Amino acid sequence: MNTLKAVAKGLISGRKPLTDIDLARQTGLTRQSISRALSGEHNFGVTTLLAIAEANGQEVLIVPRDVARAFESSGQVNVQHVATMTEGLQDI
Repeated sequence: MNTLKAVAKGLISGRKPLTDIDLARQTGLTRQSISRALSGEHNFGVTTLLAIAEANGQEVLIVPRDVARAFESSGQVNVQHVATMTEGLQDI
């Protein structure tokens, strides 16, 4: 998941039945910020990502790409998490 559209799709797929206004109230973000982030068309910050995920009851994960691909290809688990893959995780 390495595009804004994929991240937005992950946020939406696990979304609680809340309106953008409800999410804005819960996160302290503006309704416009919520709408822009969930559109997948606009760049948004990590704090916005974390706030929306938290309000949705989701976790943001950073995992090695090969682990993410194996996880996605297994088709056995339906995860309600937003995952960002990166190389070199062992260097953290």
